[in-house]
Amino acid sequence: MFSLKGKIKVEHMKITNFLILDSNGEHIDSDAFGNNVAFRCCGCGYPVLAIALENQRGSDEDHPSECKGCGEEYFLDIRERTEKLYIHSLREYNASNI
Repeated sequence: MFSLKGKIKVEHMKITNFLILDSNGEHIDSDAFGNNVAFRCCGCGYPVLAIALENQRGSDEDHPSECKGCGEEYFLDIRERTEKLYIHSLREYNASNI
């Protein structure tokens, strides 16, 4: 499991069959294969790619994946035990943790 500061980091993660959810727990259309997940930006609909490997784009809030359409940044929150992957907007995450 990784992302969210202080959690355990993993170097290799396969997320192919994980349930992909937004930060509210709602299912989102996405395409996950191996350690990559593609999804549409919730702001502008542009495709975004995040990689479930430590220090890669989207792997955590320190390494967000940026939408090339509008600049919104996202990071992954992987729940390995339940095979769920949450995609968080960095802006919304920071606003809720002030």
